[in-house]
Amino acid sequence: MASVPVYCLCRLPYDVTRFMIECDGCQDWFHGSCVGVEEEQAADIDVYHCPNCEITHGPSVLKKRRGSQKQDVSVSREMSQTVKTGSPQFIRELRSRTFPSSDEIILKPSGSQLTVEYLEENSFSVPILVIKKDGLGMTVPPPTFTVSDVEHYVGGDKIIDVIDVV
Repeated sequence: MASVPVYCLCRLPYDVTRFMIECDGCQDWFHGSCVGVEEEQAADIDVYHCPNCEITHGPSVLKKRRGSQKQDVSVSREMSQTVKTGSPQFIRELRSRTFPSSDEIILKPSGSQLTVEYLEENSFSVPILVIKKDGLGMTVPPPTFTVSDVEHYVGGDKIIDVIDVV
């Protein structure tokens, strides 16, 4: 049986229904409810440190506000001006922001360049897009391949590891 990765102080697996935040110190993921950070607060956090990393790296740092100098401020439970995800204000603020081009972020190795060493060097901190699959050493199923096909080939009772791909 495949092992399921666990996260957070509670050491539970990922749950799509619970908000999680990544620690900038140890790169582990934590349920907001376990570390006292609400989803609405996360947008105001510039550098997040989990309880363990706070000991060595100091408290989390909030984003700079309107011309004020960046200050190390502990994240409090009551942050002003929280914006609910998906609300009209959230969408307005999101549309007003400038984001880097995907060409500046996405790594695009060829299939033969995508090796264990390449992955260890570049980690999974940015998206990887393999355009030329030659040399990848694997066969990609056709677009018509579905979850039902997986069940047919491996059986409905077998637990398998999966990754999300686009």
